[in-house]
Amino acid sequence: MVSSPPCTAAFRLIDVSYHWTATWFAVPGSKLETLTGDILLDDTWQYSHFIRRGDAQDKKLHFSGNAGLRGGWNVGLGFYVETFGFDHGLYRNYRILAPTGDTLPFVGTPRITNHDYVFTLVTPQWSKFSANLLYVGGQDENFFEWAQANIDYVQLGLSIRASDRARIDGSVAYSDYWRRSDHSLVGRNMIPRVKLEYQFTRAIFMRLVGEYDLSENDDLRDETRTNYPLLIGGQLATATRARSLHGDYLFSYQPTPGTVFFAGYGSQADGIPDETQRFNWQPLRRTSDYFFVKYSYLLRL
Repeated sequence: MVSSPPCTAAFRLIDVSYHWTATWFAVPGSKLETLTGDILLDDTWQYSHFIRRGDAQDKKLHFSGNAGLRGGWNVGLGFYVETFGFDHGLYRNYRILAPTGDTLPFVGTPRITNHDYVFTLVTPQWSKFSANLLYVGGQDENFFEWAQANIDYVQLGLSIRASDRARIDGSVAYSDYWRRSDHSLVGRNMIPRVKLEYQFTRAIFMRLVGEYDLSENDDLRDETRTNYPLLIGGQLATATRARSLHGDYLFSYQPTPGTVFFAGYGSQADGIPDETQRFNWQPLRRTSDYFFVKYSYLLRL
């Protein structure tokens, strides 16, 4: 539900979903103002299977409920049942390294069955502050090795309106994947993000965005069958740690409606890979910069 495959091939897939929802409304001012239930049925086919009426590759059944409380609070619970079919195209570059030095095909287990528990919390929209929280836990996909994993996914969002001119939005997304066989960590990712917006005058506006991305994974292995090491593109899939820092800066000037000037700058710095350090921190090195200018003028005839 929350992890990502090694590569994407959306153009080969067809998705069909059905969504049912019902809401109960209480008397205004009650402690429980609304109660909503959702059922989502979502199936994804390989294009060739779909046109031949074959079985869906991925199947998802989601049950969700949300309660709207007095004052603007919202609490949600969910239970997700999912099954994912092995996609040979996504793992075409994977091989298994046998103790003899030979390489074996990576065929994977035909299906992975998951169940996730979901909790959401949304605060009221206060004058200065609001927040939201999403947590997903349970058994989900370990796409690194095509196996089941115990997962944790947390997303926290904050919005601070310091004044009529200033606004700060921040978020943190964190996920980890633990092997079910020996409870070792196979992968982890954390992305904090901050956006600052400031309206100097009616015509002058500035926005700053900063995002940090930290990810790491363990030595990969054939978790569902042999436990032998994996090769990806002919290279041994050893433990890695990667990080990057990205920043965007935007200035806009709108002297009159229809006339606007934009100037922006962005930069990204990546961690320098070091095979000897594995999970240790790496220094950041600037890898890309860009600058743009845009001017628009509305002709009035």
